[in-house]
Amino acid sequence: MGSYIVFLSQPQRYNVATLFEPQIYPNRLTGQGEAERPYDVAGWTLPLQMGVEAPAVVAVREAANQRKLTLLKDVNEVRADLALPLKKGDESPIKNPVKQPVRVGIYHSSTSNMDEGWTRYIFDTFNVPYSSVRDVDMRQGALSSKFDALIFTSQAATQIVNGNAAGTLPPEYTGGITEGGVKNLKEFVNNGGMMICFDNACDMAIKEFNLPLKNTLEGVKSSEFYCPGSIVALDVDNKHPIASMLPVSTPAYFINSSAFTAAAGAPVRVVARYAKDNVLLSGWLLGEDKLRGQIALAEVSVGKGRIVLFGFRPQHRGQAWATLPFIWNALSTAVSNTSEE
Repeated sequence: MGSYIVFLSQPQRYNVATLFEPQIYPNRLTGQGEAERPYDVAGWTLPLQMGVEAPAVVAVREAANQRKLTLLKDVNEVRADLALPLKKGDESPIKNPVKQPVRVGIYHSSTSNMDEGWTRYIFDTFNVPYSSVRDVDMRQGALSSKFDALIFTSQAATQIVNGNAAGTLPPEYTGGITEGGVKNLKEFVNNGGMMICFDNACDMAIKEFNLPLKNTLEGVKSSEFYCPGSIVALDVDNKHPIASMLPVSTPAYFINSSAFTAAAGAPVRVVARYAKDNVLLSGWLLGEDKLRGQIALAEVSVGKGRIVLFGFRPQHRGQAWATLPFIWNALSTAVSNTSEE
């Protein structure tokens, strides 16, 4: 197996360069000193998001008529090169990466949540079975009889617990999981279930479970810290089961995300931290000192179960494949966690 070369002598030159090159976004501040919000995000370098090495090649030694290159015409040529199952029809050819059967529930709020949609897209793409868990399911309880792991995608705690206000929609679409749902969730975790939270959803877990963690970026002004969507570096403890087989330095997507500190002596198992040096890989990061070395991914035991907290979005927009193994590894340990108790 060799390398793949994307030549820039083509009509799509600038699109290729935009996708492959790191973005260097300027510090744009308002007259009041606050960060000026970009239209969307500030960094999107695709190879970094996908965990693929893509060095720039500035010259090819061989003359054009001597190059032993093969023009790729179909994605299956690459899949065959990599000994991967071939794509047939519209079905995803990707093999389920979760190592053992696990009953997964993804919380589906009645309030709009794009992050949840992207999560379902990723699970469908990787052929990982799951069920959507709605507010009524959370209120009814008996979660342990249906699930081994529950995933809460990035969403404000008030939206999860309180949902849409009464009277704004039909009753079945209002009220959130309610305090009753929180009680059922606590029962689920204490009885051995795994709760996985992405980004903003961690706030709900920290508050409701009284976890010994704090988001150090909460309430910080944009003049002091701002990262509206960029790729940052993680220092990874790949001896931890959730980080098994990942590189010790892994790119992650940070979009107005979280960074945690743990109380002194707290039983928090740190899986990854934001890098101590050279945190920004692509995009814009104002106030880098507030991110360096802070906890990015942690695991906390609660009763017989565990809560896994991602300060970032490991499945951001379906493109952050470099950090998807964190999710699959966590799910792969969900059932063993229950059975060992």
